[in-house]
Amino acid sequence: MENEESKHSVRDKEKEVNFQWFFVSFIVHWKWFLFSVAFCLLGGYIYLRYSAPVYHVESSIILRNSRQGGISNTEFSMLEEMGVLNPSNSNVDNEMLTLRSRDLIEKVVVEQGIFIRYSVKGRFKDTELYGNNNRNFYRSVPIKVFTDHTIINSLTSSSLSLKVSLTNDNAIRVDGTYENTLFSDEYTSMPAVLSTPIGDLFLYADDLSVLQKEAPLHIEIIPPLTIAKYYVALLNLELVNEKTSVVKLSVKETHRQRGEDFLSKLIELYNEDTKSETTQAASNVADFIRERIDDLKVDVVLSEQNIEDFKRANHIASSLDMESQILLTNDDEYVKKLIGIETEFILLSILEKEIAKGDATLPASLAGMLNPFLARSIESYNVLVSEKERLMTSFLKKPIATVKRIDEKISALKEDIRNSTKGLRQSLEKQKEEYGNLADYYSANIEDVPRLERGLMNLERDRVIKSGIFDDLLRRQQQIELTLALAVPNAKVLEYALSSPVPVSPRKLYIYLICLLASVVLPYLIIGVREMLNYKLSREDEIRRFSDLPIIISLPIVKTKTPLIVSKYGTTSIVEQFRLLRTNIQFILDTPEKKSILVTSTISGEGKTFVAINTAMIFSLQYKTILVGLDVRRPKINSYLNLPKQVGLISFLTGEETNVDNLIYKNINDSKLDVLISGIVPLNPNELLIEKTLDDLFRILRQKYDYIIIDSSPVGSVSDAFLLNRVTDVSLFVVRNDLTPKSAISLANSIYANKRLNSLNLVLNGFNTNQRGRYGYGFGSGSGYGYGYGYGYGYGYGYGSDTNL
Repeated sequence: MENEESKHSVRDKEKEVNFQWFFVSFIVHWKWFLFSVAFCLLGGYIYLRYSAPVYHVESSIILRNSRQGGISNTEFSMLEEMGVLNPSNSNVDNEMLTLRSRDLIEKVVVEQGIFIRYSVKGRFKDTELYGNNNRNFYRSVPIKVFTDHTIINSLTSSSLSLKVSLTNDNAIRVDGTYENTLFSDEYTSMPAVLSTPIGDLFLYADDLSVLQKEAPLHIEIIPPLTIAKYYVALLNLELVNEKTSVVKLSVKETHRQRGEDFLSKLIELYNEDTKSETTQAASNVADFIRERIDDLKVDVVLSEQNIEDFKRANHIASSLDMESQILLTNDDEYVKKLIGIETEFILLSILEKEIAKGDATLPASLAGMLNPFLARSIESYNVLVSEKERLMTSFLKKPIATVKRIDEKISALKEDIRNSTKGLRQSLEKQKEEYGNLADYYSANIEDVPRLERGLMNLERDRVIKSGIFDDLLRRQQQIELTLALAVPNAKVLEYALSSPVPVSPRKLYIYLICLLASVVLPYLIIGVREMLNYKLSREDEIRRFSDLPIIISLPIVKTKTPLIVSKYGTTSIVEQFRLLRTNIQFILDTPEKKSILVTSTISGEGKTFVAINTAMIFSLQYKTILVGLDVRRPKINSYLNLPKQVGLISFLTGEETNVDNLIYKNINDSKLDVLISGIVPLNPNELLIEKTLDDLFRILRQKYDYIIIDSSPVGSVSDAFLLNRVTDVSLFVVRNDLTPKSAISLANSIYANKRLNSLNLVLNGFNTNQRGRYGYGFGSGSGYGYGYGYGYGYGYGYGSDTNL
C-alpha cells in the first residue's frame, strides 16, 4: 500500500511545472536569450527579404446546371423530357470535381503556357517573369518560346532548361540541358529555331523588352502534368451557401497576373467543355430525330393506305360507328315490315274465310287494312247484298228478274274479291320473302361489326401512334434547333478573377511574432535538450520534485586537498553544514539507544566516504565516536586518513582477532574519534557480513561509544549495505552533483518505500548554486572529492573500475 502511495506521489510530482526553473534559467542565461532574439529577428528579416510573396487570387461563378438554385440547360431538359437522358440534374459537387479535374487543369496549363517559366537569376533570389506586368529587370519577357504538342507530349518526367544570354558580339546564345544532355546555339537575330533532344523550339523576341547582357534569361519548360498536379493541390473550391450554386474559386500564386489568367482560363475551358458536351448531345439527338422523321413519313402514309383499303374491302363508307347504326336501323325496319306482313296474312286469311261462307256481308274495315281497292270492292259487294236482302223482305211479290240481276252482280263482285285476295296473298308472300332476305342480310352484317371494328381499331391505333410520334419529333426538332442556336455556358461568372493588393504570405508582422516567440523558446529548448541529454543529477529542485526521501542536508562545494575538513574551531560554511547535519541526525535519533549511522550511495565517487569521515569528526567534537569502515570490498578510509590497511574488523569477523580494541585506531587527529577500518579485502565479504560476529561487534561498540558512523558499500552495485540494516538506526544516502545518475532517485525511492534501510535520508553533496546557476562541487584540484575515489573491485561487485572522477 505504501509502495502504491509512493508511486502516485512520484507521478504527481512529475506533473508539476517548475516555473522557477524558467525564471532562473532566463536570469542566468540572459545573454543566450539576447543572442537568440537578435538571431531570430535577423533570420526573419532575411526570410522576408528573399522569400517570394504569395497573392490570393479569387473568382466567383454560378453553376446553371445544378440542383441548388441553378437554371437547367434547355437541351438537357428536352432530352430528359423525351426520355433520352435520365431525369436527374448534375449537382454542384460533381461540377466542382469537374472544375478541379487534372485533365481540365492540364489543358489550362498548356493553353495558357504556364508550364514555361521565365526567370532572371539573382545572388540569393530569382525573379520570375510573366506577361507584361513585371517590375524588375524586364517589363515583359524579352525572348519567348513556342512549342507544339509533339514537344509537350515528350515532356513526361524531366524538365528542359534554357539559358539565353548576350555574347560580346551581341549575338544571342542559348545553352540548354535535358536529362544530362547539353546543347547550345547562337543567333544573330530573332525569330529562330532551336534544336533540342525532344524537338525544335521556336524562339521569338518581344517588342516591349530587349535582352540585357547583365541579366541573362533562364527558361524552364516543365512537364504540364507536373504543373497540373501542383495546381490541383493549390486550387480551392468553396460553395458559398448550401441553398445556392455560387462557387468561389481561389488560388495562391507568386505572380498576380498568372493567378488571374489561370482562373479565367479555367472557367473559360470549363464552359467550352460543358457547352461542347451539351451541343454535341443535342446534335446527336437532332440527327437521330431527322432520321426517324424520314422513316415515319413512309410509315404514316402506309398506315393511312391500309385503313383506306380496309374500308374499301369491307364497304365502310364512313365511320364504322355510323355504318353499324345504319345496319341496326335497317334490320329493325325490315323486321317490323315482316311483322306487318304476317299481320296482313292473318287478316287476309280471316277475309278469305268470310268470303267462303256465302252471300253474307264481308268486313270492309278488315279489307281496308289490307288494300283500299279491295275495301271499296267489298263495300260495293256489301251494298248489293244489303239491297238484295231489302228486296227480298220488302218486295216479296216483285219480279224475280230484279233479284236475279242483283245476284249476278254479287257473284261477279265476289269473284273479283276472291281474285283480289288471291293476288294480295301472292304479293304478300313475295314481300315476305324479300323482307326476310334483307333482314337476314342486315342481321349478318351486324354480327360482323365487332370483327371489322377490331381490325379498323388496330389500323387506326397504328396510324395514331405513328402520326403522334411524327408530330412530336417535328416539334422536338424545332426545339433542338433553337437550343443549338441559343446554347449558353454552364458557368456564369459573377466575379472575375482578381488578386489581393498585398501578399497574403509571408506576413511581416506574423513572421516577426513567430521569430520573437522562437527566440524565447529556442534557448529554453536548448537548455531543456541539454538537461535531457544529461543523465546525471544537476539541480537540487529536480531531486526535491522526484524524490520521496527527506533531504537531511545539502553540502556546499569545498576547495581543499584533504578530505578531513572538520576541525574543532572550524567556521567555514561546509563545517557549519556538517554541524547542521549532526543536529538533524540527533533529532532523528530520538533515544540514547539509537546511535548507529550508516552512510551509503548509488555508485562510487559520490562522496560517501567523505561524508562519513566528516560526519564522524563533527560528532567526535562533543561525543565519543567511532568510524567503522564496512566498505569491505574496496576500503578507502585508510587511504583518506593515512592509516595502514592490513589490520581491521575483517580479522574480528573471521575470528583471527577476538579483542576489538586491538583493531581500533584511537584519537584520530587528537580528537575523540576512533577508527575501525575494514582491513584486508576478504574473498567472501557478503558472507562475512551475514555472520553473527558482526552483531557481536556492534554490541561491543554500542557499549563503548556514543555514536557509530558506518562507511558502507554503494547500494547500486552490491547488497552489502542492506545486510547492515540490522545494526543501523539511521541511513544517509549520498547523491552528488553531476555524478549521480538520475536513475538513483528511483532506486532510493524503492529502498525507502520497501524499508530496506532504516530511517533513510538524502544527503546532497555539492548542490549549492554558484554564480552561473549551475551546481558542481568538489575539492582537491577541483575535479572531485578526494583522490580518484571510485570503485573497481575486480571481484564480487559485478562492475569494473569507476572512471567518473
